Amino acid sequence: MNEQDLFSTPEFNRLHPVKQQIIREVVKNNQHTSPEAMLPKILSINKELTKRNLNFTKEESNLLINIMKENMTPAERQKVDMLMGFFYH
Repeated sequence: MNEQDLFSTPEFNRLHPVKQQIIREVVKNNQHTSPEAMLPKILSINKELTKRNLNFTKEESNLLINIMKENMTPAERQKVDMLMGFFYH
């Protein structure tokens, strides 16, 4: 999904403005991120949300992760899926 399509969805528009801003920044800065670098980024995002008494739902987290995985190789995506499986099971 391209960013214009993402930003025009009803789901995106219902998000808290801070969450929208974080997702916009991730989309804007989504150069190739290694699976190893992805976890610290996600933790940093969650820390920022916690400061504002917010958190991402599981669906919002999945959207964020999928955006971050867009420029990864299939092997890197598989590694991320495996790592994320530890957190969700």
